[in-house]
Parts: sequence; structure tokens; C-alpha cells
Amino acid sequence: MKLLIITAVSQEQSAVLRGLNDTIHDVKTVGIGPAAAAAKTAKYLAEAQARGERYDGVINAGIAGGFPERTEPGELVVGTTSTSAELGVRLTDRFQPVDELGFGSNSIACDPTLTSAIAARRGHILTLATITGTPTIAQRLAQEHPRALAEAMEGFGVATAAVTFGLPFAEIRSITNAVGDRDVSGWRWEAGFDALAKAASDLSNV
Repeated sequence: MKLLIITAVSQEQSAVLRGLNDTIHDVKTVGIGPAAAAAKTAKYLAEAQARGERYDGVINAGIAGGFPERTEPGELVVGTTSTSAELGVRLTDRFQPVDELGFGSNSIACDPTLTSAIAARRGHILTLATITGTPTIAQRLAQEHPRALAEAMEGFGVATAAVTFGLPFAEIRSITNAVGDRDVSGWRWEAGFDALAKAASDLSNV
């Protein structure tokens, strides 16, 4: 099995490569946010297709914020669903997902077979183009998404590209901080990157 593993930035890419230790999988960066993630992932898949190559699946791997009381910094999270938390209508009292409007869906299911070798907490992972900046907003987001374990910025974009090319998708996130905590001096960067490397090492068994 050959996977395309997508990371947002070079630090995440380095952690994944450290864990993989020269397997057949390709690890690429796409930049920050769902739009860049969708566009660049699609570009990589199209280029592979033009070369006559085919991936067996696409994985988005990186660090993330975890929802307090659901995850802890340094913990590893595997997505069961990638959900765009901004694709819909923001009403006064709630968020109305695009699903309710009849214009598609703001959730894409993750394929568990791609991450079956990884020991991690499993649940929904949210994708946002705007990082949650306060505990109050984080609490509201947690209430709107009771099964969400973490928030990141690329998963739904990568998933959209993968689905477009008919490929299974999975999302892996290591937690560096609590959602809404903007004091980066207290973030557990190294623990997050080490957890990401461990997950990538387990992917070698897929």
C-alpha cells in the first residue's frame, strides 16, 4: 500500500518522515488552511495520475488543538469524521451546517483501515480556516460538536481532494494545546511532534 501523506508545514513533514524511516509513502506539504490543502492535494494527486501512478489512500497528518476534558496535550487523535465547522450559516443561537440547507455536506467520513495500526483516541476532527482564539468560543464550538476531539485547519480540504479522486481518506492529529489557548509559550510542541512521529512509525505497518 502506498499513501500520500499531507502535512501543512515543514515541521510536521519532518516529524512524519522521522517516524516513517524511508517507507514507500510520499509526504508532501500544502500550506495553511482548507483552501490551500484542497488545491495542493488535488495537484499532487493529478500529477501522480499523469505519471501513471496511483495512491491507495490519502492521510492528513499534523498537530492540532484539543478540546479540554476530551483530549490532553501530547495525546494522539485519529479522526472518524472530518468536519468543516464553518461550512454553513452562523445564526444568532446556533450554527446551521450546509447539510441542512441541501447543498452538500460539511462532513467526510474517514476510512478506518488506513489508520488501523495506530493506537489513539478516535472521534471527529474539526476543520476551520480561522483558529479559535478564546476559551469562550472554544466552549461554544465544543457544544455544537459534542463528538469533536480536536480542531485543525486542513483536514476537510485534504478529504475533499481525496474523495474527488476516489481515494480513501484519514486524518491523524497530535495535540499540542487546548482549543482557545493562544499562549503559545505553554504549548507542548515537542510532545506533539514526537506523537506524530510515533503515529507515522505505526503507519509503516499498514
